[in-house]
Amino acid sequence: MEAPKRGRPRKSSVEGTEKQVKQREYMRKYVKEIKEGVVQLEKDEKNCLEELAKIRKDKKKLIDDLDKANIQASSILKEAVAVPKKTVAKRKS
Repeated sequence: MEAPKRGRPRKSSVEGTEKQVKQREYMRKYVKEIKEGVVQLEKDEKNCLEELAKIRKDKKKLIDDLDKANIQASSILKEAVAVPKKTVAKRKS
């Protein structure tokens, strides 16, 4: 069994004076556009949140890669700059 509809019954598009009919059509169109706008905003928000999550993931990956590169560069620099240990030469007496 179908549940009864909530709210007052909807008037037909020809009921009332011409001015009332035009006003009713305008309001129906206005409400419809608002509902469509809200749905579109919800979709856009979802897309933005997904894009933000992707950007954050990429940022974290780039930071990790940069950290690894800095560690590698530091070790290479230490090897290049390191002074070899001098061996103590035995003196002949």
